[in-house]
Amino acid sequence: MGDGDRQEVRQQVRSGRGSVNTLAGGDVGDVHVTNNYYRARRAGGIASVMVVVFGLAYYAGGPAFRDLFASGPPLRVTVQTRDSVVNHNGAWFFPGRLLGAGQTVGIDHVATVMSKRSDWVDTYETTTLVTVEGNRHRTVDITGIHIRARSKVTPTPGGTLLVYPSQGEDTNIKIGFNLDEPVPVPRKADREAEEFGEPYFDDHSVSVRKGEIVNFGFTFQTVTWDVTYDLVLDEIIGGGRATQTVTNGPRPFHTRGFASAYDQAVGPYSQDGSFAVTDRAAAMDGMCGTPCTVRLAQGTATTTR
Repeated sequence: MGDGDRQEVRQQVRSGRGSVNTLAGGDVGDVHVTNNYYRARRAGGIASVMVVVFGLAYYAGGPAFRDLFASGPPLRVTVQTRDSVVNHNGAWFFPGRLLGAGQTVGIDHVATVMSKRSDWVDTYETTTLVTVEGNRHRTVDITGIHIRARSKVTPTPGGTLLVYPSQGEDTNIKIGFNLDEPVPVPRKADREAEEFGEPYFDDHSVSVRKGEIVNFGFTFQTVTWDVTYDLVLDEIIGGGRATQTVTNGPRPFHTRGFASAYDQAVGPYSQDGSFAVTDRAAAMDGMCGTPCTVRLAQGTATTTR
């Protein structure tokens, strides 16, 4: 075909459902005609039907069907461990000496002292707020909570014991663990009376629906051991059993009992109310009484939902 020649080429192309006429003008070496348009229309129609069918199945199939496509754990969990002097209920252990000879620190500056040290460990008591939010269309029933210990050893002597008397606080569900028990069980916790009572889940269950939020105020106490541990939630979802592990952020929970001796003990025992060096016996007595033990009170079980 010469440069001066002009030719109209009409190419008849058969498709599955009819024919398409494509007109090409000018110099044409090869004419390529495809059925992309019709293929796209067919694919779009099929996709639309599939979307409608899936939508009907998703909403008509019930919670169990919708949960097949759920992502993430059955309960979304947020942990807020009480790590400031204002709302903490317990004491802290610091390696080394916290105060120099004759030195005191005002109550307003204790939190500042702590913020400069990242090596503290809760002593005697750890309090934490655990918030769970339902993440399934079916109800998630929490039927039990237990401790999974990673390590459990006798506290090493030395270091500083910093004591701050209990301030108490309110939470929605109060549960206490005595880590000195051979198998710690969740117990009803009375913060005002400073007592742990009957096992909590003997007469309780906690049901969480999608989007519903429940707060647990946990108290972990030990006099004897240095323990690192996780919380494990026992769950029932649609008749099936599952467990969910809760950690203190990226780390396990850590609670330390009282050592046989300290390099120094610090508490609010100076005349002007500031924190000063005291002795171990006075610090422990101010913290949890003499003898220092986890207080258990067997109350009368009451049934709630």
